[in-house]
Amino acid sequence: MNASRAGVRPGPPTGPGQCRRRGGWLALVAAAALLACRPERGEVLAPGVYHHRLQVAEGPWLIHLLEIDLPQAWREGVRLRPAVAPDGGLAKTSVLAAGALAAINGDYFYTQETIRIAGLQLRDGCLLQAPQGRSAFAVTADGQPSIGVFHLAAGLLTADRRFLHIAALNRRPPSGGLSLYDPCADLLADSVRAEVGYELESLGQVAAINDTVPVAVTQVRRQAWPLHLGPGQWLVAAGHAWPEADRIAAGDTLGLCVGLRPAGESVPGSGHYVQGIGGGPRLLRDGAISVEYAAERLNRGFAEERHPRTALGYSRDRRWLFLVTVDGRQPGYSVGMSLSELAQFLQTGMGNWTRSGMTAYQAMNLDGGGSTTMVIRQQVVNRPSDQTGERPVANALLVTLGPGSGRER
Repeated sequence: MNASRAGVRPGPPTGPGQCRRRGGWLALVAAAALLACRPERGEVLAPGVYHHRLQVAEGPWLIHLLEIDLPQAWREGVRLRPAVAPDGGLAKTSVLAAGALAAINGDYFYTQETIRIAGLQLRDGCLLQAPQGRSAFAVTADGQPSIGVFHLAAGLLTADRRFLHIAALNRRPPSGGLSLYDPCADLLADSVRAEVGYELESLGQVAAINDTVPVAVTQVRRQAWPLHLGPGQWLVAAGHAWPEADRIAAGDTLGLCVGLRPAGESVPGSGHYVQGIGGGPRLLRDGAISVEYAAERLNRGFAEERHPRTALGYSRDRRWLFLVTVDGRQPGYSVGMSLSELAQFLQTGMGNWTRSGMTAYQAMNLDGGGSTTMVIRQQVVNRPSDQTGERPVANALLVTLGPGSGRER
């Protein structure tokens, strides 16, 4: 694995782009009006999308901030979308960001045998990987963001209203349970071995997370078969000890339910999540600093030492999204932040530089260290800490222009 309270500050951003912080972020906030520390309004990348470069002398810290007015940007066709390195490998964030307005690096990954992304992966409504017990970010089809530890609840609803629980996603089923393979599964495997499998096809309704889709059982197969699924097609495979094997037959009509919800938090907007990416730990919870590294199985040194960091958060009203990188491991230029310092910046200090004057109310960390990268219009704008330059990663979060823009990805 590689390792806020919302408020509007009066007046337009003015003054130099470099400020000296005295006595911590709280002192910076209190003195902001006197110091005239707010930079220019930032580079406009698209309607509602702004890039800021912040140089803070005390630290020192070099911070890049993407500020997105989600309602305005959504109306103009701007979208958020994860990009995954091809063939289960690694690629530089700048390569993954080809054709995008901007991008930041994404989740942690493991490299023991094969490259494996650590957490949730949701792209275009298709679950590439189920959540794994750490904070993740997801956005609905209508542009509403969520941060939380997500839980997957999937199953088949039979004609007699029985709910048959699905225990796994895009991997071999447990001996006594079911596994769901979706159209993304052929990225992970090209065949399925199971006692019995049920091929499903949508009866016209577009599949959606947190919805029940009517499907027909088009075929029942046994043992092994190639896995080639198109849009609106799924395979449910059963283990050899699954007790309900005789309850489903070709021609049956079922309901396919795929629920994805953040623990203890409401689902915003339509509730139909379409894009998501993992990370962790949580940094801000309901406006308060809450660095939840222990609960998310990350060590104290990782949290307390200063490193390059990548993070994201959004305002209390969910209108403003913030994507942040902090360079590090470069004395005299930018030393990096602890997770507490990063949380303080997102909660309080960031409001002195944002175009909106807003800060984050919910926030989470992403992979950092040598992976920390921000790309703007095909150019890496931060200074990655590895001597060899930009580090290849498993995935990235892209800011794109949507259909009709001529630049969609």
